[in-house]
Amino acid sequence: MTQTTRHTPLTSNAIDDALAPWQSAIYQGNLAFESGELITARDHYTVASSCAETLLAQFSNFPINHSVTRSLEHCIAAFVVATLNLADTFKVMQKPDKACTWLCHAHQRLSALLNHPEQQVRILVLHHHHKTYYELVKFASMASAFPTLINRINQLLADHPHKTQLLH
Repeated sequence: MTQTTRHTPLTSNAIDDALAPWQSAIYQGNLAFESGELITARDHYTVASSCAETLLAQFSNFPINHSVTRSLEHCIAAFVVATLNLADTFKVMQKPDKACTWLCHAHQRLSALLNHPEQQVRILVLHHHHKTYYELVKFASMASAFPTLINRINQLLADHPHKTQLLH
């Protein structure tokens, strides 16, 4: 006997349910960050980022319709929030190399989605892509004492399909 996979239409509750673990992890991470428990915050933000990225990968492979587009919109935002929170946590922990890694990761992931065959997806990604670019530039201006990190960011921006000005 073979088992078939059935796709049911997405509902607002479905994306809310799918993002519930992300929301819990972000909430717990924010509480920990605000109380100075940076290791705990880092762990929660890592879970949130992983959760959002997994959902983002899944929804970006679904046939595009209104429900999938809405879900992608939420997943993209969730991924960016989690990774930027993670980067901020590493900045406070005085680990600029790890902060840079997460900023670059977020920007790379969104850069890859800019190549999605569906224009609707590319449009959804664009706003958040500009945000990660801005965060990279802001980080680079604050990390001028770390030329290796500046080079890493420049390399990322040089490899980007929509080339932007490099940082000095």
